[in-house]
Amino acid sequence: MFHDARRIIISRTDRIGDVVLSLPSFVSLKKCFPACELTAFVRDYTSDVVSSCPDVDRVVTYDPEESILTTIRKMKRVDADSILVLYPRFRISVAAFLARIPIRVGTAYRWYSFLFNRRVREHRKDSVKSEAEYNLSLAEAIGCNAKTLETSLRIDDKGICKAKDFLTRKQIDKFAVVHPGSGGSAADWSPANFKSLCERISDELQLQVVVTGSQKERELCASVSEGIPNCVNSAGNFTLVEFIALLSLASLFVSNSTGPIHLAAAAGTPVVGIYPNNKPMTPKRWAPITVKKTILSPSDGSDDLSKISVEEVFRAARVMLPVNAG
Repeated sequence: MFHDARRIIISRTDRIGDVVLSLPSFVSLKKCFPACELTAFVRDYTSDVVSSCPDVDRVVTYDPEESILTTIRKMKRVDADSILVLYPRFRISVAAFLARIPIRVGTAYRWYSFLFNRRVREHRKDSVKSEAEYNLSLAEAIGCNAKTLETSLRIDDKGICKAKDFLTRKQIDKFAVVHPGSGGSAADWSPANFKSLCERISDELQLQVVVTGSQKERELCASVSEGIPNCVNSAGNFTLVEFIALLSLASLFVSNSTGPIHLAAAAGTPVVGIYPNNKPMTPKRWAPITVKKTILSPSDGSDDLSKISVEEVFRAARVMLPVNAG
């Protein structure tokens, strides 16, 4: 159907984890249409994520505050044959329509779905499969049948140098990353639990611990790391590219359901995730794409993460740890 397609835009204008879960769409589309230029249409702060994906040919950044005319001009400059709107928003959808992109793929269940001429009839709110699989359904609407649930990030050489310099200065060799925040994307395990986990990783697994977070999470990370030997607060120390590089060097990553767990998984690091059970946040939809993962949720089906003990998470961390890491 689309063997003559030259350029495809994949629009995903929300957060880091969501963008990582869109990357299998790029991989699959490139397998189906190897000569086609794939353009990622994303927010500026996630642009380094898609730039690190080998199957992304071009990145165009979107600002929700920009005028609709600016968005239309950006789309027109790509001169795309089709656009996949993975994260449905009216402004993006109407811009694609007014930019006269010939094939516009999106959900069939928004009031503005008439702006799409390829409509996918799936309710994501049902959360019956991975977000990545929902994204791939939109790729299938333009004839892409190589639905591949895989992704990887190209690790930046300068980022590796910066991460290794940090580790050298802090006298860190083999280490686990613990990320106690979530940026409000899901429910959080308590800082006290993360602190106890860091103590056990340091004492019993003989691993140093790097506690990570944004600059805004520096106090949270300090409360988790303070007073623990071989535990360092690195919140706010890295750019996104450098952070991905740091994750690629870690033996293990532990966090709530949040963007960095997806980055760690895509960087090839074993991960342990702490997730609630409710449909909007269920691990069935939002777990990272990797075989090297253990996901823990309250066994009673609730969203009360306090019911997940430090012992449970520690056991999972020990199992996920590579044999030669300790």
